[in-house]
Amino acid sequence: MQKRILLVEDNAHFREAFVRALGRALASEQLDVAFVEADSLAEARARLLEGRLDAALIDVALPDGDGLDLVREINDGGASDRIPMLVLTANLDHSVAARAMDAGARGALSKVVSMPETVEAIKRL
Repeated sequence: MQKRILLVEDNAHFREAFVRALGRALASEQLDVAFVEADSLAEARARLLEGRLDAALIDVALPDGDGLDLVREINDGGASDRIPMLVLTANLDHSVAARAMDAGARGALSKVVSMPETVEAIKRL
């Protein structure tokens, strides 16, 4: 069964390259994944209302706010609305990872992380 992953990332070039590379890496693991893309918190909220999502990758720094706010909103929405989430950031350090976990994410990844590490993190979701 195909898994639907929400990717919230405002940089279109990064988002396209990430989806292409991660899609290939997940396919090589025989994981059937479709990406639902959003470039802002507002668009992500709209995508969440459109239907079933199995996981989310959410950028911290977005043009209309902090991605961690979206993580909190999803977790506060009730058990039926919760999906496993990972936070993406260009500046990963211990404080960002701790804030991500406090918000309800299952972890934080650097945007410059290796694809095998990203694939393993998604498989754990």
